[in-house]
This record gives sequence, C-alpha cells and structure tokens, in this order.
Amino acid sequence: MIDLDRITHPLRLAKGSHQPGSGKGCAMNVISYINGDAQITDYPECSARPLARLVQMCNDELADDDGMLSPENSVLVLDLGWQTVGTADMPDAGYALWIAEMLDNPEWGVVRFAKGDGVAAVKRVAELHRDSATGAVPFAWAAGSAAWSAAENAAWSAAENAARSAAWSAAWSAARNAAWSAARSAARSAAWSAAWSAAWNAAWNAAESAAEGAAESAAGAALVDFTRRAITCWRQIQGLDQPAEINPDAINSALDKIGV
Repeated sequence: MIDLDRITHPLRLAKGSHQPGSGKGCAMNVISYINGDAQITDYPECSARPLARLVQMCNDELADDDGMLSPENSVLVLDLGWQTVGTADMPDAGYALWIAEMLDNPEWGVVRFAKGDGVAAVKRVAELHRDSATGAVPFAWAAGSAAWSAAENAAWSAAENAARSAAWSAAWSAARNAAWSAARSAARSAAWSAAWSAAWNAAWNAAESAAEGAAESAAGAALVDFTRRAITCWRQIQGLDQPAEINPDAINSALDKIGV
C-alpha cells in the first residue's frame, strides 16, 4: 500500500476523465503518467483495458459529492490501478477464461447473487467461455451461435431474480463492463455478436433497477473487492508476478504533471 506520508502533493483523485493541465486526474491517468505514455489516457498502454475499466468504476464510485476522492480512497484506487501494470497482453483464450471466472467463481463471481434457474444459466455461459478457450466452440465475440444465444438469454433473463442488493449491483455492473471491454479488446473491432451486446445491456438494466436505493458504501466496498479479485485472477491467468511497490516519487511526479 502507498505511504501517504511520502506523497508531497495533495492526493485527491477526481471522478471522470481529465485532460493534462486540468489540475485533476483519475487513478488511471496517474498510471498513464507514471508509465510515460505519449498520450495521457484512462487506458494506459501498460494496462489491460478491462482492468483499467474496473479501476475507473471504483474511482468514480468512491468519489465524494464534489467529485473528488478522499486521500484514503485515492490511495486505495491508485493501488488497484498499479496492480494493472504489465497486464496489457492477453490472448483470446485468456479473455474467455477470465470472463468465466467473473461469472461463476464461487468466492467472488456474480453467480453468488443468482437465484433459482439463474445459477445454472450463469454457469452455462461460463462453461461456454471455458469451452471456447479450448477451441471446442467459437469465442462469443467471434460468432453468435445458437448455443451462445440460448445460454446468454437464459442467464441474463435470470438477472431479475438475483439478490436485490448493492453487492449484486456492483458485481454485476463490474462484470458486465469488464466483459464488454474484454470482448471488444479480443475482437479488435465493434463487429462482434449483437446478441452478446444486447444480453449484457438487458442484464445490467435489470440489476440497476433492482439495486435502487442500496447503500453507497456497500456498493463501493463490493466493487473494490470484485475489482481486486478480478485483477488477481487476470494476473494469474497471464502467469504474472505482483508488480514492485509503486514509488512515491513517481506518484509525486505524475501529480506535478497533472497540476494538482
């Protein structure tokens, strides 16, 4: 974890995406500066886009009413962002395995919040992703087969029967956004299955409606936990060691460039 005492600039990250010189920056902007990217962005060249998207969600979820994160939450999200360094390259099979884990991992997957027929439906979609990783079926983003369509429709229709909680909303939102980003990254284009896109959108709309009024603190904690586990899973699939501890001097330099 980052030592706040060694950060000489005010460490208050901001919600949203920001341009250089604005005096504001999100966690992934800081990582982009530290990485030395020619173009500062929410998606640093060193980080996998799906993981960067998850960290952005945490960044925005933990922002206060003024759009700024507290120093403590800034450290929390920046540490998550640092865990994405070195994750940029993932083969299609790795994407598929990772999405499967997000769906049906018994410890942190969204299947924990499914009920009734939804459990089997979510597990079926995860199974298809694992089958695609072995070459048994096409990748979801490469072909909209009847098997994929039927399984996805069943799983996402079951979303309305899921636990109506902040944890469900956070996990489902994170999985949906990350899987969307992973599929687009794997396909390298927007020309991927319409059924896939529509299914995730329908599922998210159901989950969002179900979680209205849920405690923000519970949603934030659930999203951070999901993101941390998703990043760990990604690194394990890639066979990556944990990155070296982030250098406070590098953070200070990035904050100086942001104009904090």
